[in-house]
Amino acid sequence: EFQLEQFHEPSAMENLSDETSIAYQQDAKRKGTTSGDRYQVYKKAKTIGKAKELGATLGDLRWDLSRNIFTVLKGTAKAQAQSPPAAKAKPKAKSKAKAKLLGKPSKKKLLKPRKNVKVQSIGVMTTKLHNDIKKSLPKHIQNMTTDEWRKIQAPGEKWLAPDYMKEKIEGKGHTSYRAETFMQVSRWKAETKIRYKPHAKAPGSKSFFRYESYSKAKTVGEALKLQSYPEDWCWDLERGFLQVQGPVRDEPVCPTDKGEEDNLTAVDKAVMRWFKREAARMLGYSLKQIQQDRYGAYRQSLAMHLKRVMCSRWCSRILEECETKKRKVSEADMEEALSKWGFEQNTSRVNVMPEGQNFVYSDTMGLKASYTGKAVPSTPTLGNKNFVTLLCKYLTDHLPPEAQDFRFSSINLNKDYGARRHRDGQNKGPSVIKGFGSFSGGKLGYFPSDDRSVKNVDDLNPRDMVELDIQKNLCLFDGRRAHQVSDFKGSRYSVVWFTCPTFEKTTQNVKKGLLECGMPLDKKNANINNILVAPDAKKGPKFQAWPVKK
Repeated sequence: EFQLEQFHEPSAMENLSDETSIAYQQDAKRKGTTSGDRYQVYKKAKTIGKAKELGATLGDLRWDLSRNIFTVLKGTAKAQAQSPPAAKAKPKAKSKAKAKLLGKPSKKKLLKPRKNVKVQSIGVMTTKLHNDIKKSLPKHIQNMTTDEWRKIQAPGEKWLAPDYMKEKIEGKGHTSYRAETFMQVSRWKAETKIRYKPHAKAPGSKSFFRYESYSKAKTVGEALKLQSYPEDWCWDLERGFLQVQGPVRDEPVCPTDKGEEDNLTAVDKAVMRWFKREAARMLGYSLKQIQQDRYGAYRQSLAMHLKRVMCSRWCSRILEECETKKRKVSEADMEEALSKWGFEQNTSRVNVMPEGQNFVYSDTMGLKASYTGKAVPSTPTLGNKNFVTLLCKYLTDHLPPEAQDFRFSSINLNKDYGARRHRDGQNKGPSVIKGFGSFSGGKLGYFPSDDRSVKNVDDLNPRDMVELDIQKNLCLFDGRRAHQVSDFKGSRYSVVWFTCPTFEKTTQNVKKGLLECGMPLDKKNANINNILVAPDAKKGPKFQAWPVKK
């Protein structure tokens, strides 16, 4: 789904085993970057397996192989997997791997979905187990009639299904759970407190006796011991039989190292096994593909990959609706899309990171500058065309007439953090920012007259700062002038559309793909440059704020 240009050679990498001997170049990557710092550690490796132990990801190895940063030593198994030198003239492709490097589409996709994938259930209810559960219940429960059950229903307290269950989705069966339910249950822990609706299921079925047994549980751990499984939790949650009081994980449990599994609880293991099976079903993959972790080519965890795929599918439906009904992408559409997106824990944005944090939730879509001086598509951009298109369409739908020439090549997404005072180092031209979500505060503090004569941004006079309400307005500003985010409460997203300084130094294939997503790389930006005046100008606007109708 959005194969702009792949910067690795999957088929060649797959031919290399952990025992394959390799030799790394010693100064191939720049220090000070995330990948460069990893490289400084794993470049000492003599085998593929040792490189992995030292922190090299599959994405790193594919990149390094395609760029000849390491050499497969002769005489080792499958040394022919080494990618060919790039200096030769473009020959006729003789293999799928070479065809991909030459810019020709390969029939073999990175991860090919399978149709009609059958997924085995986690909990198996045998007749003996059912009878044991029935015998453990009081006699009046074992012999309860439907009339007796109706009399004990609690009329005063309301147990409501989640709001997202109000939306009817065609083709969804009663055991095909919603993505929202899936992502909730996958974050539960053994100590997560829960509360069941008393006597929610009617007598006369196996589920009645099981429910009467496990509904006594006060935590997820207790529910699992009483023979309740993730499928049960999904069913009960979607029907309003189950209330969750927390605490829950920030992300689904998905350990990457075998050693981490030793510290997992019984709930963690049950959830993890179920998570992988459900992910396989929702993505259309086989369990073998999930176990192989081939989605790691995009350097994503399974949880993040699943979130992003489901988000992109949802965006596809919204874009189709916008086309059919001739409507704009709304504020609600953007907020929903951002809430579905799987944000990366970004450790490289040290200039904006609040004190005491070692990462922020932040992603960049579109182009980014590489250490070679060229512009390449960011990793999250690959495979998420619909999401990128939705972000582009929102801006073009809501820009005022005087700003229709605004050009951008990149989109920065931020979630739930207040960036400290900083300057954007290399943006080309002005930027547009908009806030989304249910929050108070969180305005953009901007220094419109900052001419960079004061080197330390913390020394700028606070009285020179203006606050822009990005929750209500599209704001045009110069990111190279100092700005910050004020304190806020609630759930806050911000989206910044800007131009990468080396956007012109990209391939035609990449440019074509981004133009199809709605990124106006072919615009000149001249009109926008005339809107904002220089920091030392006495007259004229140094920022703009255009109200957006909800």
